[in-house]
Amino acid sequence: MLVSFLQLTASGLAVGMIYALMAVGLVLLVRAVGTMNFAQGDLLTLGAFVAYWLSVQLGLSLAGTVIGAILIFAIFGVLFMLTVFWPVRKSSWPQAITICTIGASTIIKNSMTLIWGSRALNIPPILPGSVQICGVYLEKQYFVIIGVAALIIWGVFLLFDKLYCGRIMQAAAQDKYAATIMGIPTFITIAVTFMIVMCIVGIGGYLVAPLFVVSTSLSRLQLRAFAGVVIGGFGNLKGAVIGSIAVGLIESYSSYVTTTYKDAVVFLLLLMVLVLKPSGLFGNRISDKA
Repeated sequence: MLVSFLQLTASGLAVGMIYALMAVGLVLLVRAVGTMNFAQGDLLTLGAFVAYWLSVQLGLSLAGTVIGAILIFAIFGVLFMLTVFWPVRKSSWPQAITICTIGASTIIKNSMTLIWGSRALNIPPILPGSVQICGVYLEKQYFVIIGVAALIIWGVFLLFDKLYCGRIMQAAAQDKYAATIMGIPTFITIAVTFMIVMCIVGIGGYLVAPLFVVSTSLSRLQLRAFAGVVIGGFGNLKGAVIGSIAVGLIESYSSYVTTTYKDAVVFLLLLMVLVLKPSGLFGNRISDKA
């Protein structure tokens, strides 16, 4: 019983932290542009494919892979903003940006299939092997995911809650007109937000790929991140992290009873939260965005 509990807890925490990275990216985009990004799962998948290309196909070292991946993610984040968000930012139809993210999801997914094929690929773990804790062998990759994801999430909180540049980015997101009058370059702040989001999600794809396989099926993890955002409270960073970790743990623990209906258990929890507390556990009202 203890063996199963530790194994399920480690895997649940690791996967929950991946959901948390995706959820943090979703919340940051909601704050910046006021819309949900339905291509978030495909950006995660792109991160996994880029890591596979750099580490396996090009044979770069871990440091080279990380540096190269971050540069590619940052560039792609700006390209994503310029092609998906910027052309329709002033559209009179509020759903235009959301529709564009759905279209971007299809384009990204099909492009990855054209480049790398439809066959599932394998990528070695960042830290291979396992470690023994209380007589239980746990994969070292779990601890890499938990540690790196926690560091990234802490960095995001530090940026937006403590640092001056983060407050400037939030100000530009909350009131674009007032920020422009004060001399804040809203184009740059929104571009930086997209770069940060792509880096967060792309690194999440690199971290989670060794646990599964590198394929377009990784995009399905997006649904769990959405559930984490809703459970934690739409627009609340802390709530998104806690809700996503809760989703990962519940999904893992439910597999002890059933592997067929574990998704149903997660979304049953989501429905219960929506009925009992529609704003989420830590919900707050979201103001109009830039």
